[in-house]
Amino acid sequence: MKTLNNIPISLTPEYVLKEQYRRKDKPAPPWMVAAAEESVVLSQKLVAPAAIYAEFPVQGVSDGQVTLVTNESGTAANRQLTLGPKADLLAPADRVMAAVYTLGSKLEKRAHELQASGEALLAYMLDSVGVLTLGAVGEVLQSKVEARAAELGWGVSPVLSPGSLVGWPLQGQQQLCALLPLEKIGVRLSDYYVLEPHKSVSMVIGLGAGYESHSVGSVCRYCSLADTCWRRQEDES
Repeated sequence: MKTLNNIPISLTPEYVLKEQYRRKDKPAPPWMVAAAEESVVLSQKLVAPAAIYAEFPVQGVSDGQVTLVTNESGTAANRQLTLGPKADLLAPADRVMAAVYTLGSKLEKRAHELQASGEALLAYMLDSVGVLTLGAVGEVLQSKVEARAAELGWGVSPVLSPGSLVGWPLQGQQQLCALLPLEKIGVRLSDYYVLEPHKSVSMVIGLGAGYESHSVGSVCRYCSLADTCWRRQEDES
């Protein structure tokens, strides 16, 4: 079990605009550039990126369930993750990394305050910076998995998360989060299976000799929102 605190993440206004302003025929207007610049500076005082993660051997995958060995000495019962029909994405895994990561609550609170005070654009841009920063934290963890797999001569699976993967509903966070002491990074799971603070993510990634890829990818084609995702539709156009 490992924790990471004060993870260094650096976003530029240019990157934020690239992700949020999708028009290619003209540059972003000055008011949007100014909002991006202000939101990046503001976010640096508000985010507290942290993560907790652990590796677990995989005992087997059957009937939509992945069985993990949670105590290699054999003194504790194994745990199961019910991923549903896409559980076979972890069939080649010898081990999985389970992780939860967060930005803390300050950025979200400030975005709500800005919205309430009528500064909708800055609130939107600040929230967008939060989403992008959270994604960057996830990339840090993915890099760690890739490095670990390379040490072992293995490959890696895509990122799998409850509520995103078809057949693995948000309720699956209960099984996943039970593997990790979330309180160490200030995160809790609500009665509605939502992580709090809301700028938090849970995920698993498989590592094993049976994987051909050495880079952690996405499961966009298996995402529960695949048919309505604006980013996917835009990328395909």
